[in-house]
Amino acid sequence: MLRGTDKSETTVTIAGKSYTLTSTESNDYMQRVASYVNSRLEEYKKIDSYRRLPADTQHVLVLLNIADECFKTRQQVDQLNEDLERRDKDLYDVKHNLVTEMSKNEALEATMREMREEINQKEKRIVQLETELSHSAQALRGQPPRGNVKR
Repeated sequence: MLRGTDKSETTVTIAGKSYTLTSTESNDYMQRVASYVNSRLEEYKKIDSYRRLPADTQHVLVLLNIADECFKTRQQVDQLNEDLERRDKDLYDVKHNLVTEMSKNEALEATMREMREEINQKEKRIVQLETELSHSAQALRGQPPRGNVKR
């Protein structure tokens, strides 16, 4: 529980006995820890087979159960951290794929703009050729040209 350098003393009561603890944790935190230990002791005191055990064995069983909770909680935290790392990697991959696809999309849009411009140029050329063809046909028939042919 020692985390910093500023230590303070806190008196807590566990199983009816007062203890003065020196810790870098807050007094409130130390009281909550003591309260948790007391609640666990009270839980076990409700079990008949537990009450028949010697006091030192009772305390060891409570300590083992609290340690078991601690280990299981650490395993859960480790699993959650692994899940978080995996999700972070998945998110990175999705973002990378999104950027790649956006880049491809921009390239396709540029190609599409170029093709539209090419189509417009070719349509203009078709109109020009149709006009020339119409004028040529009229000239061959000896008729005067009639304005532009519209599409």
